Amino acid sequence: MSRLSTLTHLITSITIFFSCVAGSCAFGSPYVYTGDSKIPTEHFEYLEGLDNNAPLSTLKKGDWNKKIQDIQSYYNGFWVKLSMQNNSNEVDLGVRHWTTFEKKLYAVNSQGIQEFDYIRFNDDSYNFIGIDRIQFRYRVTMPISEITTIYSFYRFKPLHRTLSTRHETFSIDTWENLKSQAFLQIMRQIFFYAILIYLFLNSISSFIVTRDSNYFWLSFLLFSLVMSAIYLSGFTLGFRSNPHIGQLIFSCILISIIQFFRNFLNLYSKIISQLINSLIILHLLIIFYYFMRSFEFPNGEYFTNLEMYPIQPFGIGYVRMILQFVPTVILLFYFAFLSFKFWRSGDRAAGYIIFALTIPVISFGSMAIIINLSQKGYLGLEMISLVALPLGGLLLILCPIAINLALEERIKAFKDNAMTNLQSLNTELDNKVRERTLDLQKANNLITDSIQSASAIQSAILPSIDPSHYGFSELVYIWEPRDIVGGDFYWLQQQEDWTALVVADCTGHGIPGAFMTLISSTILDRIASLHDLSQPDRILDQLDELLSQTFKLSAGDSTNFGLDCGVCCFSK
Repeated sequence: MSRLSTLTHLITSITIFFSCVAGSCAFGSPYVYTGDSKIPTEHFEYLEGLDNNAPLSTLKKGDWNKKIQDIQSYYNGFWVKLSMQNNSNEVDLGVRHWTTFEKKLYAVNSQGIQEFDYIRFNDDSYNFIGIDRIQFRYRVTMPISEITTIYSFYRFKPLHRTLSTRHETFSIDTWENLKSQAFLQIMRQIFFYAILIYLFLNSISSFIVTRDSNYFWLSFLLFSLVMSAIYLSGFTLGFRSNPHIGQLIFSCILISIIQFFRNFLNLYSKIISQLINSLIILHLLIIFYYFMRSFEFPNGEYFTNLEMYPIQPFGIGYVRMILQFVPTVILLFYFAFLSFKFWRSGDRAAGYIIFALTIPVISFGSMAIIINLSQKGYLGLEMISLVALPLGGLLLILCPIAINLALEERIKAFKDNAMTNLQSLNTELDNKVRERTLDLQKANNLITDSIQSASAIQSAILPSIDPSHYGFSELVYIWEPRDIVGGDFYWLQQQEDWTALVVADCTGHGIPGAFMTLISSTILDRIASLHDLSQPDRILDQLDELLSQTFKLSAGDSTNFGLDCGVCCFSK
């Protein structure tokens, strides 16, 4: 048993010894570059307590450590040393230490010293393209099969709450590849800006024309995305963005998304409205909170003191992260469920909404996978800028495009429904007009038949004249009413030797005139039976008097009924 214990202690001691030897050899040992840009952290050395003005001679004599000793050095600054043996076939290489907002760099090898001037975003020392430099990518000549030592100054002042401690990302590649990555980054951002601005202008134009609140919230969303893109592009554009303003913009984006889906899906039930209103109030409080805290930038302790405010997960910590994003994400899942339900019921616009809600998941998922594989060495680090970011950004651009297509589909469905209803109304109106026309035709035929009967009656009361009976050798007369029946008539009566001929024009045409002819003819028959026909004036007086009695007119009364007539009395 004692031998077993002794053997165990011996093996343990040997393991610890070789681990220490291996660690000592790895610490500060040259990194052998063969074309793989992933550099393990054990090849880094750190020197704290010196700022960007430290001369190279001081750096060479410095007491370099394997790890950062003082967390506050991320704010005060420290130097990183990397020794690299170039075993590739390229001499013209490029170095990119993780993009900070200020940088100073030396490269030392057998060909001499390459010193790059100190630059920082906050003053005029920075421009995107410098001598042998593009942004924070440096062109370094590294002789083949020789060791080149790189001294890189690293500092975040003020602190960046998510990037300040990411000093371990140190990549080396050919200068041509680094230049291509830099210009691809510029073109990618220009493309994204152009697409977002175009979509924003198109959306705001649609809102002005249609006054549709969906377009208003889409415009607000796109505007927030443009502001967010500018905020996230500080590394390229050359400015330090306030992290609190960034969180504020994120809440604005989430409010616009919530309001858009609330209007688009017509969510006006009391419970859902109360939940959505509570969530919007939460985001408004978050906006107010970050707005007030934004005045801490850049000299507040939150941006200067890592001991008091250490780096937290996601930069803001789990609590703030959950509070700001998780309730909205849960609500978006509910929106996706409703959209799927509407899509199954035949709403094509809801299909685009499902697509829009799915895109961010695919985008962030694909970016996370590629970035994780690149950081673990399965893919090159250049895949992050060449594939992950362009792919994720392109997918995210499809999100507002899908939303815009959903609105266009909703408008098209509304137009189609309106046209269908209009056609239905036109058909119904045509049927009613056709039915009414048939009724009118029937009524017209009935009236026409009645008028034809009235015409026969009117013709029957008009006497036929035999010229010889009245002492004429020849007599021609014509009676033609303007309509089927009319108000013109003649009356002829003989009494003893006298004959009275009356030609009259009654007021009105058609049926009213025809009735007047009947009344007048009847009254004239009565006059002829009571008086002789030798006095035309007496005939007219009697006609006037009897018409007044017939229409029950008093003295001074006016009426539209009457006639103009001529009376001719003659004897053989």
